[in-house]
Amino acid sequence: MNKTLLFLKDTWGIILSILIIIGLTIYAVGCKPTTPSLIDPSKKVDVFELQTEIDSLMLLSKARFEDLQRQNEFRDFIFNQSIKIAESGQINPLGLITTLAAVFGVGSTADNVRLRQQRKKATAYKPKPKVTEET
Repeated sequence: MNKTLLFLKDTWGIILSILIIIGLTIYAVGCKPTTPSLIDPSKKVDVFELQTEIDSLMLLSKARFEDLQRQNEFRDFIFNQSIKIAESGQINPLGLITTLAAVFGVGSTADNVRLRQQRKKATAYKPKPKVTEET
């Protein structure tokens, strides 16, 4: 027993250093850094998943910005056609057809976006129910 205590007394610094190095190595290798998700804050994500979420949010914001630009262009077109009709007192048939086609296009685009969002919600991941065997 005395030899063991003497050995520990002489080498306690080395033993402590080895234990600290082992602990830090296990922590560095075994624990990957995570952060709350941007989409679902209750879920933890790593760097790769976070980058994927950022990319998808950037694409979504770009698509929505383009949609806003189309809506502004459509509004400006309708406004300009209304001014032309008011100034001339005549309705341009080609302009009326173009306006109706634009209204139909915007309406169908909005409907397509709504349907895509509904399908996305409907096809979201749902865990399969547990199957129990009855004997």
